[in-house]
Parts: sequence; C-alpha cells; structure tokens
Amino acid sequence: MDLSGNKGLLDRYLVAFFASRTAPPEALDLAKRWAHEIAQTDKIVISGFHSPIERAVLDILLSDGCSVVVALGRSLYRKIPTHLQGAYDENRVLFVSFRDYSRPSFSNSQTRNWLTADLASEIIFAPFAPASQLSTLHFTFNGGATPCHILQ
Repeated sequence: MDLSGNKGLLDRYLVAFFASRTAPPEALDLAKRWAHEIAQTDKIVISGFHSPIERAVLDILLSDGCSVVVALGRSLYRKIPTHLQGAYDENRVLFVSFRDYSRPSFSNSQTRNWLTADLASEIIFAPFAPASQLSTLHFTFNGGATPCHILQ
C-alpha cells in the first residue's frame, strides 16, 4: 500500500462510502444529505470518489473543511488533481494506492473497493441496483463485524 498525504488519517474512525455509477435517482439526494451529516462529525470518509455520487460527496466534504482518504484504483498521482490540491496543502487528504498500475481498470477498482471496505470501521452504501457490482461487496460485509448500511 502506497500513501501520500496525511498518514495520520488512517488512525481515525474511517467510514467507507460507495456509490454505483448507475445509481437509482434517489441515491444522489440521500448521499448529499448523508455527506452534510457526516461532515458534522470527526469521522473520516474513505472512498474512491470515482462515481458521480461519490464525487458530489467529496465536494461537500471538502467545502465543509473535512479531511478525506482517497483510495485510488491505480498508482499514486504524480501531480495532485487541481480540485484536491488545496485540501492536500492543508493536510486534509491522504491518497492510498493498493496497486502499482498507472491506469485504472475494472480489476483495480474492485481491488480498491474491497481493500477500502477492509480498512473501514463502518461501511455506507448509496442505494444501488441489485445487479450492481456493489451488491457482492454489500452482501459480504453486511452482518459481519464491520457495521454496514445502505442509505435510506
């Protein structure tokens, strides 16, 4: 695992957040409401922040001054993305890379999701379709030692 940024964030209470790229219509509003709520706590959200809903959550968290852990499905960035540079400079971001590949892929994203969930103290899903790739992840962690919920 390669790290860049505030490594101390891994010692905090991590909440993994997952949202499908093809989520049902109500998922965005539920995720935004949840992001505003979680921003009022001292919990740290860890996610790939890749899907449109995950990116909306990231925008809310960063604008509210929260710290985040960005789990990458590729190697670490050579150059910090512009929208994350300010938070990175303020020591509010940690980038985690589980694979040393320069390009994201389906396999890398699956590895990222499973390892992200494994690092978390709690797992939250935006609503997703039963055929979603997230359904296996949810089924595996639901009812286990790590609290796991779908937003309602």
